[in-house]
Amino acid sequence: MYRFLSMLLFLALTTSAPAQLLEQITVKEALPSVQTRAQAEFAQDAVVTHAMFYALEYQGIRLDMDLSNGKATGWVYRFHSPGLGSAAWYVGVKLPLVGYQSVKLALDTLTSNIPVALGSTALDEPWVDSPQALQGSKDGGADTFLQQHGDAKVLMALAMNNPVQNSYIPAGKYWLMRYGASTDTLNCLVDATTGTAFLCLGGNAPQITSLPRTTARVNELYTYRVVAWGTPAPTYSLTQAPSGMTIDAVSGEVSWTPVAGQEGNQNVEVLAVNTSGSDTQAFTIVVQGAATEPNITSTPVTTATATKPYSYQLRSSGTPPPSYSLLEGPTGMLLEPGRGTVAWTPTRAQAGPNAVRIRASNAAGNDEQAFTIDVSTIPIIAAIARQRIAPNKPFTLDVQVDARPTPTFALDAGPSGLTIDATTGRISWTPTDVNIGTHVVLLRATNAVGMHQQSFEIDVDATVAVTPLPEPSSWRIRALHPTPAREQLRVDIDSRAAGIAELRILDLLGRVEYHGSQRISAGGNALTLPLSTLSEGMHLLLVNFNAASTLQRFVIVR
Repeated sequence: MYRFLSMLLFLALTTSAPAQLLEQITVKEALPSVQTRAQAEFAQDAVVTHAMFYALEYQGIRLDMDLSNGKATGWVYRFHSPGLGSAAWYVGVKLPLVGYQSVKLALDTLTSNIPVALGSTALDEPWVDSPQALQGSKDGGADTFLQQHGDAKVLMALAMNNPVQNSYIPAGKYWLMRYGASTDTLNCLVDATTGTAFLCLGGNAPQITSLPRTTARVNELYTYRVVAWGTPAPTYSLTQAPSGMTIDAVSGEVSWTPVAGQEGNQNVEVLAVNTSGSDTQAFTIVVQGAATEPNITSTPVTTATATKPYSYQLRSSGTPPPSYSLLEGPTGMLLEPGRGTVAWTPTRAQAGPNAVRIRASNAAGNDEQAFTIDVSTIPIIAAIARQRIAPNKPFTLDVQVDARPTPTFALDAGPSGLTIDATTGRISWTPTDVNIGTHVVLLRATNAVGMHQQSFEIDVDATVAVTPLPEPSSWRIRALHPTPAREQLRVDIDSRAAGIAELRILDLLGRVEYHGSQRISAGGNALTLPLSTLSEGMHLLLVNFNAASTLQRFVIVR
């Protein structure tokens, strides 16, 4: 409870909220409970010499006050003991469901929470009603305030510090002063540097604290709420303003709709007035032309290349300058709203047409632009395995390529007589005996966005021209599959008798790559041969069974 009430007193004196303090001698709602505690804890002869009540709202905690009748839920009292020759301070707070609670305040707590620079003189109460405090209040700006109020008499002065800038009290060091005047009795916060008084109960001149909006646009409503504190509440007027501008005298609401011809700088001066004085605020409003709908004027870039950055800079008319948004577009496309820059790096999978729709928007309306980006791909020729072919027999090979648009084909290197169809990519050649040996072929595929080369080798080998052996009369190879084969070869054999078959796989040079035997049954048989260790290309299958042989060709691909 002590820490809680101490915090409330500290906040009452230092909070940046518009807390107001007023010395009251005659109205003391919390006095009975507080005085009982003071007489029990401090001194039996303790009497009240000062009483202040305050309002506070902080993080859900609310203490109320009414200046008209002195009613309050937060009180601060000074008790003096003639017998002890000293004083003590107590706080009383009215809590919901509990009623008034009180606690004695330690001076060291107060002096640590309320910074005071009055020298090193050791005093019981260095911050209130002491000669040092009263003299300190006359230093600097406080002295200026006293000079401006010649009939003022300082009754109480204490130092406080407001570290937070707000619309009520600027950041800085202040004196809390009570003074008697010929017309009224006031409590004021006085700036220790400038002498400016804040939150004077009983009346203070207005001070405009709000900041105006300094831009406007033709045909659009401009508003600005002028905020000024002062007691009593000030009224507002325009001492300088462009044609058509008005201000509400009570709320301070400025309203204006600029018209054509009012573009440029327009000077404004606002006056806040009450019975204690006045304050003015002068500012300039820069009026821009009327808003117009956007119109996209740039021509889109409608082609792109896979894996290469695509960019399109949008341009448009309209006032104010529009912002941009991407309504439809391919995956990965980005649009910078403020600058209108479209960026994208398409993938090969995005080859072909890609729909795009963009919107430009401002306060006057919007415009859209729809277009299609055709993504091309640089040709990529699929790898070609080494080819083994026989002399004096036609050889063809269809080149496989991934490209958009369709490329044209050419030979950059190859044996004499070998040709390629420029449109289809079919390679044709009939080698002769003089071509026996190895030949290197270099292909080229070209389209509008690039080219790609691929090479492979052709072996012309007389041993490839194998004449199949006559098929045995008692059995036959019905099928070889798959064609072409990859990891294994299935051999389907129909036989009239049972026995053991010898199976060999040869390369085109007649070298044995596989040798094994498997049992054959009368009827249909399915034999499986492993191919995982064999190379790509053409191979020969030799089957010996029941004193007969047959030879067939097959192809392995990877």
